[in-house]
Amino acid sequence: MDVIDVRGLGKTYPGGTVALRDVSFRVARGEVFCLLGRNGAGKTTLLRILATQLRRTAGSAAVLGQDVDAGATSIRSRIAVVPQEARPQMMMSAYDHVRLMCRIRGLSKEAAEKRTRSLLEELELWDHRDKIAADLSGGLRQRILLCMALVGEPELVFLDEPTIGLDPLGRRKVWAMVRRLTKSGGTVLLTTHYMDEAERLADRLAIVEKGRLAFLGTVDAAKARAGGGMRVVVEHPGGNGEREVLEPKDDAEILAVVQKSLSQGLRVTLQPTSLEDAFIAIVGGSIEEDAA
Repeated sequence: MDVIDVRGLGKTYPGGTVALRDVSFRVARGEVFCLLGRNGAGKTTLLRILATQLRRTAGSAAVLGQDVDAGATSIRSRIAVVPQEARPQMMMSAYDHVRLMCRIRGLSKEAAEKRTRSLLEELELWDHRDKIAADLSGGLRQRILLCMALVGEPELVFLDEPTIGLDPLGRRKVWAMVRRLTKSGGTVLLTTHYMDEAERLADRLAIVEKGRLAFLGTVDAAKARAGGGMRVVVEHPGGNGEREVLEPKDDAEILAVVQKSLSQGLRVTLQPTSLEDAFIAIVGGSIEEDAA
């Protein structure tokens, strides 16, 4: 069964602003599904509709087999959401955050303490359990929020920019957690601005542009839209910054370009097509640009 089934979804805000237009896709159980797009493209609106936090105005959307409007109460008991703007309580300890959420979820005192320890150890927070959030780094605070989201062992987790502002090590801790979730049968839908994050994690991805799906498929399929081959970057060694990017058609042409460049004393670098190249090829511009 598909965990998410979206068909012709649309959202128009009061005042006439259209955030989503005719969006359709499915997400299978156990997938990591990434939403990419520029600021204002509609990613967060789409996530909030699927997480039952916002009502659609057109089309249909089902999560875990239930309509997101009619079945919202039932869906909420089976999912977890970590919004981009979420922040822990600064004067509470890591341990108290997670234990309180366990109790809110209905666990007994003994079960809450056991579950809290398990989650804090899994996300490598146990050594920081008695520290208040104000004394922790941004990466550790983010991991507290993730622990809280996982208390109820959700079938589906929504993560909105889960690693924004984290250092490289912190980002990789989150990536490992995402993969552990799917290996245990969970499903993850996340939005991100980091191309390397999507490339590393996504089983499939959707690129949203001005409220519409500009692309739906695998990372490799996206790269194929940008040529999918190897680029040759030729630089002049004098340090004047001159460089030329070539896109040979096949291996023989790559070899010819490299040999000619080296014979002229030029510096040559081979670069495979990246997901960022694919993004630019599909929507134009860069991921940082605001949508018009």
